[in-house]
Amino acid sequence: MAKDLLDTLAEFKDGNPGGLEAYFNRFKRPLLYFAKSILKHHPEEAEEIVLDSFVKLWQQRNQFDSEDKLRAFLYIVTKNACLSYLNSSHARQHFDVELSEDLLMQDPESYAKLIRSEMLELVSREIQKLPDTQQKVIRLSHYENKSTAEISSALNMSQNTVYVNYSRGIATLKKAFRKKKDWLFSFLL
Repeated sequence: MAKDLLDTLAEFKDGNPGGLEAYFNRFKRPLLYFAKSILKHHPEEAEEIVLDSFVKLWQQRNQFDSEDKLRAFLYIVTKNACLSYLNSSHARQHFDVELSEDLLMQDPESYAKLIRSEMLELVSREIQKLPDTQQKVIRLSHYENKSTAEISSALNMSQNTVYVNYSRGIATLKKAFRKKKDWLFSFLL
């Protein structure tokens, strides 16, 4: 696998669009979670900022000698662009935006948000592997904070069926993360 990573990095640095596509597919969703955690009320801006971050990455592609530096660059550029947006006169005029202290400081909170965004991406990938009904129940429960009764109504099924699908889905996710030895995920679930 290390050889694949080196090949991807070499392709990327050589200007091969396949290398950019590989990194885009790998980092887009975690970066989007990260940007949306900063721009909570501006998801469209978060998406645009993430896309711009990949453009900047492509422009600077010759400067990276490891994937870790490439990933760090993407997160730093994205964070800075989000903060610039929040601090812009446009944002202050059209939205009642106030920068929180933790976003302005260089502290572990930013790193925690980065880790959280990557964790959410991994969880999302595992949820996509679940049967359709279990996916819907878990998404409605965790992403939309719906109650069992609301999920039952939305999916036109009994509350008992919702509970069974939820339980099976969570059990499958726990098993998947235990197999991957991602102890933190099984603890969070």
